[in-house]
Amino acid sequence: MAKNLIENNMLFVIPSWGALLGYPTLGSYANQKVIKIHSDVVIFLSGLECSVTTDKGIMYYLFGLGYYFLKFELKSGRYITDNRQLTGLLLSDFVYDHLATSKNVTLEDDRDVIIAENLVKVPIDLSFKSPNKITFIKGALMRNLFIPHKDIFLEMMETVRKEDAYQFEKTGHMLLSAYSDFYNNILISPQMEYAKKVKYIKDTAGLNGFSMDVDKLMFEHFSQIELQKIAEKITFLKNRYAIINYDPMYLFSIVENASKIITSKSVRVSRDGDASVKMPKGSVFISAEDRMNSFIEWSNQFKRKTKQELEETAIDISQKTVETSNYDVQSSGSTLERNSTFFESEPKKQEKFQLRTFKSEVVERKPLPEIPRDNIDKILLYLKDIIENNYDLQSIGKAFEMARDILNKLAIHLDFMWEISKIANIYKKRESNLGLNQKQKEELLELVNNWIEKLKKKKIHIFMK
Repeated sequence: MAKNLIENNMLFVIPSWGALLGYPTLGSYANQKVIKIHSDVVIFLSGLECSVTTDKGIMYYLFGLGYYFLKFELKSGRYITDNRQLTGLLLSDFVYDHLATSKNVTLEDDRDVIIAENLVKVPIDLSFKSPNKITFIKGALMRNLFIPHKDIFLEMMETVRKEDAYQFEKTGHMLLSAYSDFYNNILISPQMEYAKKVKYIKDTAGLNGFSMDVDKLMFEHFSQIELQKIAEKITFLKNRYAIINYDPMYLFSIVENASKIITSKSVRVSRDGDASVKMPKGSVFISAEDRMNSFIEWSNQFKRKTKQELEETAIDISQKTVETSNYDVQSSGSTLERNSTFFESEPKKQEKFQLRTFKSEVVERKPLPEIPRDNIDKILLYLKDIIENNYDLQSIGKAFEMARDILNKLAIHLDFMWEISKIANIYKKRESNLGLNQKQKEELLELVNNWIEKLKKKKIHIFMK
């Protein structure tokens, strides 16, 4: 089995996993069908890559810190955001070639930096580029990547900082796979801690499912020494990116500052002046350089669809389900007659209750009051006040965003900072004329009250010491 494990420190982004794979499924969430996927971004801060030649073709691996982010809509009309941490990406040769021939959006004369429809790739080390070229790259990446996906990058970087994130010794590998045997699955290790596993394998949008076969596959393709090298690299990247400083308003600083603390030994395959010769494929992986002139057609086993076709299929299935339900009710008339009291009274009451609980009310937009800036307790009480006093969703998101920024300056570490940031990111994107529904209000108040209690216990603990 021929393979080569190569160091490749880069920022690697697939703007839409579904678009790359030809929209295989909408998936489900909490026993509900997903009817629309608004975002399915895959981000990797990579460290190692390789290609493995097998009897089923070439498989391409990428290892590092990965993040699969999803925003989708359920049949109920509810919007959900979800994510999965990843340690690797696995691509079949036909998927890789589809990726490598993706149409360029800009930077057509640069093989090191790719900004294309299905891919964005930039080396962490850009020191071999001219100053003018680096300036151009910065602008292109800010416009096409960092600004459109700002909240997702911030969420990922905050996740990396968390102590319990990317703990390879407790999770093992988590590989997002487009390999034909595990197409559109995430492969995880049976050795993953039970509590983490139960949460991780819950259904989510865009995936066909999860498989426990990652260890078997890795042992088949890599030696023990190589497996150790991969594990050490993932842990190394976690420790480095967890301490990196970056400017939330200038996310290219992630690349700039990472280059200072991550020594790159990557093999550089091109220079600024090498692009005069046009190649059939983009230079995505270093380990695929010797196959730049070859192309593998998309497999007939996995028929591609458009996003519109997939969503229309979901609507058709939904309508058929409703029609079938109506037929079942009509055809069982005798049963309904015998239980008419139950069917006529209870569901109606329940339906009215659910509408009151889940329906957001239209509210008048009003300016936020001044937020306290010198006391953590006052800031949390401020958030409670905003939640209780019927502000619109975007204003609530803004209040949580301001609280996050101030708390970052006041406190070294708070357990709930990541939650505050996530709430800010979610609500800032919501409709400006809608307020919290009853259920959202109750959940947010409970959350903030929990933060206040945690803070009290922490102070008591410090006082007793």
